[in-house]
Amino acid sequence: MPSVVTANVLRTGAIVYLKDNGTWVTELADATAAADADARAGLEKLALAAVERNEVTAVYAFDVAIVDGRPAPLSVRETIRAAGTPTV
Repeated sequence: MPSVVTANVLRTGAIVYLKDNGTWVTELADATAAADADARAGLEKLALAAVERNEVTAVYAFDVAIVDGRPAPLSVRETIRAAGTPTV
């Protein structure tokens, strides 16, 4: 199953998603979805390097669906985080 790596910006707490070039984006649709375990491990390695540089915290990977060529959340938690708005 495809997966995406997410984290929070250390200074602001903003939710971000990792691209395969090591940059962080704020939109899930712009993130790189790892197609397999090897690709996921590569993304996790990039993410851990960003943790070491004190750029992000709370790094983890989660499963996604690919909809129209872009990652889309499967879980309620990730749907809420991707929406970028508070729940009420």
